[in-house]
Amino acid sequence: MKSIVHSFLLAAIIAALGAGAAAADSANDIKYRKAHMKALSGHLGPIFMVLKGEAGDKSHIAAHASALANVAMMAGGLFPAGSGTGDTEALPVIWEKPGEFEEKIKALEDATAKLFGAARKGDMAKIGAAAGAVGKSCGGCHKLFRKKKN
Repeated sequence: MKSIVHSFLLAAIIAALGAGAAAADSANDIKYRKAHMKALSGHLGPIFMVLKGEAGDKSHIAAHASALANVAMMAGGLFPAGSGTGDTEALPVIWEKPGEFEEKIKALEDATAKLFGAARKGDMAKIGAAAGAVGKSCGGCHKLFRKKKN
């Protein structure tokens, strides 16, 4: 009888630890996702600052655009199942309508790739247009898939 009770208790402890690990994984997924979103903003913001003549150096745009495109390529993997609850601004519609969400991620990937292409050529007018398209891509996704900011 003792061995049955011990086995039951051991199984309950393992199950509880597994649930705790899943919650920790979700929290870490959200933290990781937020860091990526800050990286996107952290590279797009300086590009706009240079384009507006507020600060920076035109020669930096290509490096920012490259980093932006690389981070955007990871965006689709930043929303694993189970990472929609907790300290997140992600709306449940991401997981309810994955096809629509994937279209928005693809648009971001395409827009950032075009920005990088324009940045490598150094044509400021094309860079400006491409940067604007990246901003619209970000906003288009946020409008549908992110909680509104107060």
